Amino acid sequence: MSASVEHSVETVAASRPRFARELETLALRLPPGKKLGAVLAVARASNGDLFVFQQPNAQGTDPASMALPCWLPPIVHLTGDGEFINAWGGPDHIPAVDGVSQWPVGPEGLECDAEGNLWVFGWLSGDAAVLKFSPSGELLLRIGQRGRAGDDRDTQYLDRPTSCYHDIQTREVFVADGYGNHRVIAFNSDTGAFTRMWGCHGKDPYSLSPEEGFVIVHKVARGPNGRLYVADRTQCRVQEFELVPGGARFTREVTIAPGTMVFHTGSAWDISFAPGDRFMYVADGSNFRIWIVDLNGFKVLGSTTVHTEYENEINLPLHYNLVHRFAVEPSGDLLLACVNAGLKRLKFQGIR
Repeated sequence: MSASVEHSVETVAASRPRFARELETLALRLPPGKKLGAVLAVARASNGDLFVFQQPNAQGTDPASMALPCWLPPIVHLTGDGEFINAWGGPDHIPAVDGVSQWPVGPEGLECDAEGNLWVFGWLSGDAAVLKFSPSGELLLRIGQRGRAGDDRDTQYLDRPTSCYHDIQTREVFVADGYGNHRVIAFNSDTGAFTRMWGCHGKDPYSLSPEEGFVIVHKVARGPNGRLYVADRTQCRVQEFELVPGGARFTREVTIAPGTMVFHTGSAWDISFAPGDRFMYVADGSNFRIWIVDLNGFKVLGSTTVHTEYENEINLPLHYNLVHRFAVEPSGDLLLACVNAGLKRLKFQGIR
């Protein structure tokens, strides 16, 4: 059957999830004298625990302040209601390779799989490793090697991967690779052995010209229908794929806020799914929005804003409050990693 392509440029009138107009700040009970820095990602484990990926915030200050004892380590583990459990990570947390720390210099993404294990990613030059950890911070697997990048035909080395989806049944992890490369690449999640890869429209990523391929593969996620969804951030689109032996078959795509080039970042930043099987959410950090897509018709139904302040007390540009990553709660609420604005909740108010 031939692949079909559906572009959604204008929103369509239909019932959709609705959210509160105001963001709530999560009440986190951290150790005395400790605080979070810039919040890059948030993940909820199947047991309800919360994991936050953050980095010391030295915006507008001496970079030496990033080493101050007030900052928690990068991965912060909390109970479901925000009680601090522990924090871990950083350049000395895992063994170096060839004298190079394998911890990412540019924190980017955090994924929590169905087994409760964590996958950590970085986006700056040299951040070419995917790190798999237990909830307590034990390194379970490293795919690729920080400081050693591979190109779009390499089956061992990566170049600034950003996220993943781990299929715990088949033991296959699908990696969005990413900032330096232009593909999804998969590995055995226990051994790190290569299994498959594909680029834009399911084609060989190395054979595609810059105009034909993905630009920034910022997210890969599995939908309730079993298909994989890939956010091509700066191309303002999400593509859907059906897994087939040895690769993936492109089925359709949806355009998100076409033409968005604020800060040259595009609109398709992160993907998650509403409880049930009807809606896909797409985080748009450039326009401060969460877009809502009907999964049946693959059409944009509308959006909800995640930006409520036009002036603020910290004297920082508005884009520092952008939503970078997010997670959907079983209740339908959205947990938003809003970088310098911190961890926020957007309350679900029903479908209408």
